[in-house]
Amino acid sequence: MIMALPSLAVETGGPEAEVETKIGEKSAPASPTGPWTGVVGLGPMVFPRYSGGTGRQTWLIPLISASYEDIVNIEPLRATVYLWGSDDRKKGLGFAIEPRLGFTAGDGPRLAGIARRKDSLEGGPTFDWDLGVLALSASLMTDLTQSSQSNSARLYAYRELISHDSLKLGVFGGFDWLNSKTANYFFGIRPSEQSPSRAPFQPGTALNATAGFDGRYRLSEHYSLLFGVQRYRLGTAAARSPIVETRQSALGWLGLGWNL
Repeated sequence: MIMALPSLAVETGGPEAEVETKIGEKSAPASPTGPWTGVVGLGPMVFPRYSGGTGRQTWLIPLISASYEDIVNIEPLRATVYLWGSDDRKKGLGFAIEPRLGFTAGDGPRLAGIARRKDSLEGGPTFDWDLGVLALSASLMTDLTQSSQSNSARLYAYRELISHDSLKLGVFGGFDWLNSKTANYFFGIRPSEQSPSRAPFQPGTALNATAGFDGRYRLSEHYSLLFGVQRYRLGTAAARSPIVETRQSALGWLGLGWNL
């Protein structure tokens, strides 16, 4: 399962950068004292034990929605470093990283006898484009931790719905493409893992979809709430895996943060 939100428009000077400035000017008596803007906090995130499983787990994690000038942007759970931006600050080319969670045999009844699939940290080039009506982000990822030792790709679209001084709210949707090696690592069944009720399985390439919303609400000069919900749907190739209990999964988070 991928756990991430699209990181769009902040570094390239889009709507979110403007919202940060308005918040600093209208809601706080003093302007930001450094190059960082946004919110840094902590809170629980609830998510499936594995992609395709019905069991859930809760982690207390850092929740960050912040940017450093036009260079770095961090969101739950994606970070981007920009290497180039257009003069109008609507396009940006950079390097993004996202985690992808694996599983162990104890994470669900259908995983009994399955070898551990390690978590991976995926990273690669990303291109973000603020079109005004919405922002697009396309990324080509490689497994940097050598867990699946393979590649995937992302395509996200993000639209900001509310950008008031006290509230930021946006919706997003997109696709997560796994090449055959990545899909086989996370959803395949090896010959050594077969059982009377579980035959060897190789899904080949897989295309999964995601959608959700995220935002933050300013409580005071110093504090804000960070929140979000992301829904993930497995495509046909991955959903046919014998370890999959459900095609639909969701994760959500809510935390308290310090305004930078």
